[in-house]
Amino acid sequence: VSTQSTGGRVMGCTCCAKFLLAVVNIVTMMVGITLATLGILVIVRGYEYFPEIPQYSDSFHTPGALVIVLGFLLIFWGGYGSYCAFSGKPSYLQCLFFLILVVFLLEIGALTALLIKRIETSDFVMGHVETWFNNVNHDNATELQMAAVSQIQLTLHCCGFDRVSPRRCMGNTCVDEEGRTIDGTQYWTLWNMNNKVPAACCGSKAKPTSAAYYCDRYSDPNIQQTPCYPTLQMWLYYFIWAMVGVLGGFIVLNFLVMFSTKWLRNREREEEYLYTRYNNHDTSSSFTGKTAETGFNSTWL
Repeated sequence: VSTQSTGGRVMGCTCCAKFLLAVVNIVTMMVGITLATLGILVIVRGYEYFPEIPQYSDSFHTPGALVIVLGFLLIFWGGYGSYCAFSGKPSYLQCLFFLILVVFLLEIGALTALLIKRIETSDFVMGHVETWFNNVNHDNATELQMAAVSQIQLTLHCCGFDRVSPRRCMGNTCVDEEGRTIDGTQYWTLWNMNNKVPAACCGSKAKPTSAAYYCDRYSDPNIQQTPCYPTLQMWLYYFIWAMVGVLGGFIVLNFLVMFSTKWLRNREREEEYLYTRYNNHDTSSSFTGKTAETGFNSTWL
C-alpha cells in the first residue's frame, strides 16, 4: 500500500509539473503573439493613435521593431518550453532549466536594483520628462517627445510641468509657498501672447499642423490647470512599487517553473534508466528495489 501511495504521489507531482509548464509556456506564447501584433500595428497604423507624428515618419520604426523582436523572443521561449514539457526529453529539459535559472537570477538582480535605486530611478525619469516638456515649450522637440508630452497630459489630466511638491496639492489644486494657486497653463510661456496651450491640456489631441492642436487657456471648458509634475511624481511612485510586486510575482513563478522543469527532467531520466535496465534483463535487487519504489532518486543537478 505504501509503495502504491508513493507511486501515486510521484505521478501526481509529475502531472502537476507538466501542467504548470504547459500553461506558463502557452501563456508566454500568447503574450508574444500579442506583442508582435502590437509592434506591427505601431509601425503601420501608429499615426492614428499619435497624430503628433506624421503618417510616414520613421519615428515608429524603432519602437515597433523592438516590440516585434520581444514578441518573437517570447513566442520562441514559449514554443521551446511547451515542446520540452510535452516531449519529456531530459536533455531539452536540462537546457530549459538553465535558461529559466538565468532569467531567475536576472529578475532577482533587477528587483534588488529597483528597491535600492527607486528614488534615483524616479529622479532620472522625471528629469527626462521635464526636458521633453521644455523642448515642446520652446518648439524644438522631436516627434516622439511631442507625442509623449501630449499623452502624459491626456492620461493624467494635467497641463504644464511646473515643479511643485505633491504635498502642496489637494485634489486638482496646487499652491505655492505663499498659498497662491498654481495655474499649470502658465507653464506654456511660448504661447502666452495668444492665450493658447496644447490641445492635450483640454482633453483632446490633433496634428501639430492643424488649428485644433491648440486650445484657449481661458475660454475652453475642459481646460486642466493642475501641473503635471506632482501628478506624474505620485503616479511614478506607485508604478515603481507595482513593478516591485510584479517582479516579485515573476520570481515566485519562475522558481515554481524551474522546480517543475527539474522534477520532470529527473523523472524522465529515471524512466530512461529503468527502461534500459529492463531491456537488458537486469533483475538485480537494486534494480527491482528502484522499480518498486518509483521515487525521486536522481540527483538534483
